[in-house]
Amino acid sequence: MDNFGSLREIYPYDTSTRTFTIPARVSHYDDFFNPMDPSPAPARDLAPELVEYLNQCSDEIPYKYPVVISLQVHNDAQDERREQECRASLQTFYQHGIFVSQAGIQLKRGKALKYLLISFSCLTTYIISSPWNMEAFFWSLLREAVLIGGWLFMWEAVTLNFIQMDVHHQEIKKYRRLIGAKAGFTYAQNS
Repeated sequence: MDNFGSLREIYPYDTSTRTFTIPARVSHYDDFFNPMDPSPAPARDLAPELVEYLNQCSDEIPYKYPVVISLQVHNDAQDERREQECRASLQTFYQHGIFVSQAGIQLKRGKALKYLLISFSCLTTYIISSPWNMEAFFWSLLREAVLIGGWLFMWEAVTLNFIQMDVHHQEIKKYRRLIGAKAGFTYAQNS
């Protein structure tokens, strides 16, 4: 259950397009960007507070509903060039997030494959060594350690492949949704 009624109280909902609007307010266009990032637009980094807010709002709205981002700017006159910089920075930021998440998936897949190969090697060694009936304590301890290590590496491969990679897949889904969101601007003067 996605609590549709309570979501409509928090986020404006357009019944004709079936979209929720994420409202965000900034004082100036420059507040849209990270003040520590000296690079020119459209490669500029977004303000961390804005990113956290957009990500949190996107997480609260079920993925079956598209979103629209409404940026309300105070104290600035409308500037089409600055609006385009903001939109381009928004796209670039989340495209980079997708790239980083995909790189994380590739890294985890490589680790999972490595752990799987180590696991199969340990388990195969354990099975092959079973006919060697050596009663020495050290030999029995070594065989048990190889068996336990094989299962531990198998578990780590499963954990990486199915549990930890899900985080990256969810991030990619969220970032694609925010890239596809239309960003509109409204203007208000402080009284």
